[in-house]
Amino acid sequence: MNKIECTKPDISEYGFIRLYSATVISQGKNPIFENHELEKDLYKYYDKEEYNFLFEDIVKREDKIFKDSSYLNLNTAIGQGYALGLLLPLQGSHNLKSIINISKINANEILSSFNTEQVVAMGNLCNEMDEEKKKRNNSTFTKKLS
Repeated sequence: MNKIECTKPDISEYGFIRLYSATVISQGKNPIFENHELEKDLYKYYDKEEYNFLFEDIVKREDKIFKDSSYLNLNTAIGQGYALGLLLPLQGSHNLKSIINISKINANEILSSFNTEQVVAMGNLCNEMDEEKKKRNNSTFTKKLS
């Protein structure tokens, strides 16, 4: 009989949300995000070699026809974030938004529970995502002015 060895990922889906949230707070970035927009933005980095270990436990939902509709499914992790007080849902918005509900002290405690490679990779990922968002916003602003 063959033995099948199973391993768990270094970062769980909820661990990813914890690390992401702590990084956002420690970098002083906006703690409010639209859930599905975050899932769509993260999808673009899923196959990048330097980040793929961060996504081991996250399900990729690829739309073969409408590529812009592809996303990473973080519903379970975001739900855990709500249940454990890491995130709070923002009411009254058309699209579900969340706010990261931790202090800088809590963020540093969370970051210290991850290894250096994970913390650095998430920091780089957050910075890349911010740069991409700024480019998109500048492009949209320029188009509106034309």
